[in-house]
Amino acid sequence: MSSAKWMIILNPVAGGGRTAVMWPHISKFFLEHGVDFECIFTRHKYHAVTIALEAVREGFRNLVVIGGDGTFHEVANGVFYQKDVPTQEITLGIIPIGTGNDFIRAYGIPTDCVQAMETIINNRPVLTDVGTVSFQDFGIERTRHFVNAAGMGLDAAVIRHYERKMDLANGKSKPQYLNSLLNQFLLYKSVSLRIIIDGTMFYEGPVLTCSVGIGTSIGNGMKALPLSVPDDGLFDITLVEPMNKLILAARIKDFIDGNVYTFKEAHHSRGKAVEILPVSKQTTYLETDGELMGTPPYVFKILPASLKLLVSKDFVPQVKNES
Repeated sequence: MSSAKWMIILNPVAGGGRTAVMWPHISKFFLEHGVDFECIFTRHKYHAVTIALEAVREGFRNLVVIGGDGTFHEVANGVFYQKDVPTQEITLGIIPIGTGNDFIRAYGIPTDCVQAMETIINNRPVLTDVGTVSFQDFGIERTRHFVNAAGMGLDAAVIRHYERKMDLANGKSKPQYLNSLLNQFLLYKSVSLRIIIDGTMFYEGPVLTCSVGIGTSIGNGMKALPLSVPDDGLFDITLVEPMNKLILAARIKDFIDGNVYTFKEAHHSRGKAVEILPVSKQTTYLETDGELMGTPPYVFKILPASLKLLVSKDFVPQVKNES
C-alpha cells in the first residue's frame, strides 16, 4: 500500500448509523496495517463533495469512502470538480456501509466490512468509466457525474416519493423505501420519451422505466443492467415499455435477478452518448446513483478510464489498465 497519507470520508448516518459505530474498529485496522490517514465526518448533504475537492487541493491523492452509494457519488463528483490534477491520479476506495450498495456489485467489492478493508490494503487499482449527465434544474442547466447508473421513469418516481416522505418526516422517523416503491408501482403513469444513442434514434414512445449506466444494479440489488461492463467505454441502456402491472408483479423476480430482457417490452443497447427528450408536456425525473436530479432534456456522455478505483482481486478488467 502507498505510504502517502489517505483521506477517509465517513458519512456517520449511512447504513442507519452503522458507519459511526464501526469507525473505531476500522481505524484500528488501518493503524495496525501502518496506514497514515486523516478522517473527516460529513455533516450534511453534499458535504462529501467539498471534503473531496479540498482534500485533493491540499495534496491528498488517496481517498477512502465509508458509506453508501450516495456518499461515494458525492466524493466522485468532488474529484471531478477539482481541476488541479487529472482524475486518474487520484485513487478511491470504499468500505460499503450503505442501504443499497449497488455501485460495488460490478467490481466484486465485498459488503463485509473486514473484507472491504482488506481490499483497500491489497491496493489493486483499475481505471474505470464514469458518466456525466446534463439536465434542467429550474431552468438552469447543470451537470453531474455518476459512477453506477441513472434512472428515469418509475425508479426516479420512487426516489422522488421517498425524498418527499423524508422531508415531511423532518428527522422524526425514517420512511420505508419499500412503501415508496409500492406507492409508485400502483400510481405511476408512464411518460413518452425520445431516446437517441450515438446520433441514431433508439426509441420513441411511452416508457415505464429507463436505465443508463456503467454498473449492473440499481434499487438495492435489482439487476437492471445485467450485461453492463464498467470499463468498456460504453453505457448500457435498458428500456422497458409500459406493461400489465399484474404480469410485472408476478414476474418481479425476473427484474431483480437480471432477466429483464426476457420481457418482450424490454430493449437493450449500448453507446457513448445518449440524449433523452420529452415527447409531451408530461415530464419525467432523473436519479443518478440514487440521488434525485432535475428534468429533461438529458444528455449523457461517457468518460472512459477516468476513475482509479480499488477493486476486488476477482474483478477481471475488460481493458487491461491495472496501474
